[in-house]
This record gives sequence, structure tokens and C-alpha cells, in this order.
Amino acid sequence: MTKRRHEGEQTKQHIIDQAKILFSQKGYTGTSIKDICDATGCSKGSIYYHFKNKEDIFLNLAEQTFTQWWEQWEKISSQYELVANKLYAYADYKADNFQKPMNKAGEEFLSKVGANSEAGKTFLAIINNFLAGYEKLMSEGIARGEFKNDDPKELAGIFVSLHTGLSHSCYVLNMNCDVMKAFFRKGTDVFLQGISTSKNT
Repeated sequence: MTKRRHEGEQTKQHIIDQAKILFSQKGYTGTSIKDICDATGCSKGSIYYHFKNKEDIFLNLAEQTFTQWWEQWEKISSQYELVANKLYAYADYKADNFQKPMNKAGEEFLSKVGANSEAGKTFLAIINNFLAGYEKLMSEGIARGEFKNDDPKELAGIFVSLHTGLSHSCYVLNMNCDVMKAFFRKGTDVFLQGISTSKNT
């Protein structure tokens, strides 16, 4: 990689990092390109050299965030053999890496651009790729005989939706990490009671 290209990648990452802070603090709609320029020290020309628009910045951030989240969680989950224990590990990991403001920014983004727009479809594709990992996990649990024979895609959607709802409650109730962790684990308990085979309940 040439020095110029390396510096370009550093600038692009700097923009993404600062945009993440702004989106977390001000939301997607409340953050402007000017805000990003002020936070990064970059000119509008520099911003638009690396990204088409604010939507493009958010999509790059979303893809990077979901990818990093999954890679880190896979390292943790690989320490466990039972899929049920992996789901408990997910509950702990989610509590330790709680990002409700960014979740809210994602909801704002999709509402703003529309699910049928090019940006909306790209964002949903990123989420679906993320969900595919949980679908694979549910399939593994079924194959191992831990979980009842059911639709793994549906189970993955329910599991993620459950934790999304729990995350919202944690944010509203301003729970600390330890309380949040117990809350997520209890939610995982309830989920597993519904899908575990009799020998695992």
C-alpha cells in the first residue's frame, strides 16, 4: 500500500469514527455533513472524496460495526461447546457492548431513507447478513439435539428481536452493566425454555 493510499484509508476511518460519535449523540437526522466536517477537521471536499453522502457514511459505519461485533463475539462463543451456552455468552457480550444510541440511529436512518430505497435495501442486506450468523447458530442447536426441530431463520429473528426489545428497556430504565447482564440472561432463559428439547430443560 502506498503512503498516499494509507493516508487516505486513515482519513476515511477517522471520518467513520467521528461520525459514529455524532450519530450516537445526535442521531442520524440530527447529524449534518457540517457537523462531521467540524468534528473531523476535514473539508466538505475531503468528506465527499471518500463518501457519496451522509447515507454512504452511515452504511460504511453500519457494515463495519456489524462485522466487528460478529468477529469479536465469534471469538468468545468459540470457547463454548453447547449452543445454549453460546447464547448466554451473547447475552453477556451484548451487555458489555451496549450501544442503544447507535441502534436508535439505525432506526432513524431506515425511517429517513425508506426500506425500498437503494440505501435502505443496502442497510437491510447488512442486517440480514448479521442475522444469517444467528440462523446458522440455531441450525447447529437443532442438529445437536439441543433445540426442537423448528425453522432456524424464524428462531434467529425471534432471538434477535427479543434482545432488541430488552435493549430498549435497559436504555429507558438506565440499567447498569451488571443489572443489564442479568436482564439479558433472564430473557435468554425464557427463549431457551421455549425451544430446548426435554433433555436440556
